Amino acid sequence: MLKTAWAFLKRDFLVASSYRTAFLMQTASILLGVPFIFFISRFLGQSDNALLREYNNNYFAFLLIGVALTDYLTVSLTTFNTSIRENQMMGTLEIIMLSPTSVAALVICSSLWGFCFTTLRFCLYLLGGLAFGMDVSSANLLSAMVVLLLSIVSFSSIGILIAAITLVIKRGEGLNVAVSALSVVLGGVVFPTKTLPVWLEQLGWLLPFTHSLQAMRLAMLKGSPLADMQPQLLVLSVFAFVLAPLALWVFRIALQHTKVRGTLATY
Repeated sequence: MLKTAWAFLKRDFLVASSYRTAFLMQTASILLGVPFIFFISRFLGQSDNALLREYNNNYFAFLLIGVALTDYLTVSLTTFNTSIRENQMMGTLEIIMLSPTSVAALVICSSLWGFCFTTLRFCLYLLGGLAFGMDVSSANLLSAMVVLLLSIVSFSSIGILIAAITLVIKRGEGLNVAVSALSVVLGGVVFPTKTLPVWLEQLGWLLPFTHSLQAMRLAMLKGSPLADMQPQLLVLSVFAFVLAPLALWVFRIALQHTKVRGTLATY
């Protein structure tokens, strides 16, 4: 398993770094993004909003953490689809999927580079925030790490389901866009979810991103211990430990279906 993981990680790093301009631009975009977020937050967060008191009235940190965590959602939804599509175009998907390595291991290993690079970007966002005066001195790093790990698995379960659908119908980009858009709007990236109409706020609670973002902000801005975020952790645990195995099972079914029909390598 470790050798397989390292092989995938090394391959994907070499592929990504071979496109040097794109690689550097993805990283450098944070240098422009953080100042943009800072000045937007100064414009929108001037008043003493009661909904932001839970986060120490720090709209800059509120918005920055929302944008940074969205990176994890995006890579979770797209990395599995992207890996399948790239291997289909290179003609290597059948070879990989017919290897003795388990489907779960292949799915996990194919996403490692995406999450490693996103973690780097997340750290750069936080460093940029610190440079502009973001106060995270009370952050609870243990709580943040637990929330982040559960969030990655939760988001990935949806990404794997979308990848399974893509194997069958061949085009699943619309599903990625729909889930991302709903998560950003209903999850409270730009504004607290309590500003939404009640029915939209309740709809947002069906998405793991909503609970993940609320818990991450509590951990980073208030230093909340795990005991204080039990509702959010419970929902994330259901997605991580129930939906993730179900998603892998659905992916196996979709893979078997395409093998039987002989459409595994088509796109």
